[in-house]
Amino acid sequence: MIAKVVLAVSTAMLIRSIVSLHPYSGENTPPMFGDFEAQRHWQEIVVNLPIADWYTNTTDNDLMYWGLDYPPLTAYHTYIVGRVAQYINPKFVELHESRGLTDDSHKHFMRSTVLIADLLLYLPAILICCRMISSKNWFKGDERIDNLYVAVAVLYPGQILIDNGHFQYNNISLGLAVMAIVFVLRNQNIVGAIFFTLSLNYKQMELYHALPFFVYLLASCFKYPSKKMGFVDGLKRLTKLGVVVLLTFAVLWLPWLGSKQSALQVLHRIFPLARGVFEDKVSNVWCIVNVALPLRERFSNDQMAVICLTCTLASLLPSLVHLFRQPNQKTFLLSLVNSSLAFFLFSFQVHEKSILLATLPITLYFPLDPLLCLWFLQVATFSMLPLLVRDGLLLAFIALNAFYLLLIKLLTEIPSHRKEKITEYKIDVLRLARIQPIHSTFFDKSKLWLFYLSLCGQIVLLICLVWVPPPVHLPHIFPLLISAFCCAHFTYFFLCFSYKQLFTM
Repeated sequence: MIAKVVLAVSTAMLIRSIVSLHPYSGENTPPMFGDFEAQRHWQEIVVNLPIADWYTNTTDNDLMYWGLDYPPLTAYHTYIVGRVAQYINPKFVELHESRGLTDDSHKHFMRSTVLIADLLLYLPAILICCRMISSKNWFKGDERIDNLYVAVAVLYPGQILIDNGHFQYNNISLGLAVMAIVFVLRNQNIVGAIFFTLSLNYKQMELYHALPFFVYLLASCFKYPSKKMGFVDGLKRLTKLGVVVLLTFAVLWLPWLGSKQSALQVLHRIFPLARGVFEDKVSNVWCIVNVALPLRERFSNDQMAVICLTCTLASLLPSLVHLFRQPNQKTFLLSLVNSSLAFFLFSFQVHEKSILLATLPITLYFPLDPLLCLWFLQVATFSMLPLLVRDGLLLAFIALNAFYLLLIKLLTEIPSHRKEKITEYKIDVLRLARIQPIHSTFFDKSKLWLFYLSLCGQIVLLICLVWVPPPVHLPHIFPLLISAFCCAHFTYFFLCFSYKQLFTM
């Protein structure tokens, strides 16, 4: 077991390190540079300015130049990284003078901070969760299925390309969310609530997972394990959870709670309605609808925010009601899937990278429906292709996806070596059973052709995006086609997983 963990972590870190050698978001592209510069600039701000000015526009903190727009836990993490950077080389975070820094030593430092977060939080959390789900006997399989599960989880190209290529710290918020799931599945709800609150306070996009957590924990409070327990006991459980969550929020937000204006300013930065319903070609419903119905021209941002909220909650309601009525652990995982997909498809101000919020629970659900989950993970990575091409990560995208699919193919064809007692009359049948590839039963052959057809469509669109000149009057046609292609897939997946939760649980 230890050898397998070491092999999985070593392989995952090696691949992440290789991807880290590629370009990053905004490299050598002034004046804004990109997400890499955003993370660096935040370090510059938090180590040089008082905490009261971190989210406020001042002469030293121009919010129009990558102003801090993530919750307090991100700011605290940024402060720690910034202090280390300042210790290594003060020029890394020198106020005003460090803008657009392209020093190689700084690049290596920044890349290493993501790798450290992978090693200390994200990968251990994923491995712990995979091991725990495998131990629950939710699926019939053997050692090969466990190996495939781990490989799919720790080597997922989408997360690697965004965090270690494009450059972000999704591994921290996702890692905290995974640990929250682990403790909730262990029925340690208070610890799970703390971890999820930390995750939500690192990136506000964790709202994609918030409602299933709330509903499941609420239902669990009033799910009585014995006749001696009643409504009052459930109310006590709920009160404890509420107090713990509020205290965690209070500790994290303490520097801004002394002033209503300061707290509202942080909220304003975290939820910037002024940006509009979307900023780029995203594979969600509103981007596609906007082609036929110009949303920005017909509706104000406030109106669109209400429309998005209404559609998101309406699409989520069946899943949440079902989860409240049947608060079991499988239903909880499926509700996390459906919630994140509903938010991605219908919510306000969605970024292409937000699909990682949906890939997390789908990765954890993988052994229960491997083909559908693998298909989703592949399309999710492909949906970010235009962004990755802009970042100079095309080669990394192709190589990592090819390696990922090839590895899965090889793992599914490894014969089983389980020892079984056989009789003389059954020896031929059992020999055939032992050497039969895992995908003959683990993957649904009747749907494989749809998966391969989807892959062919992705290849065609990739070729068009990279090598075919678009029409002069339609310069963005290929990114839009990719968005529409992936949005159709995500809608299909949302219907499939909703059906699974509502009619098979």
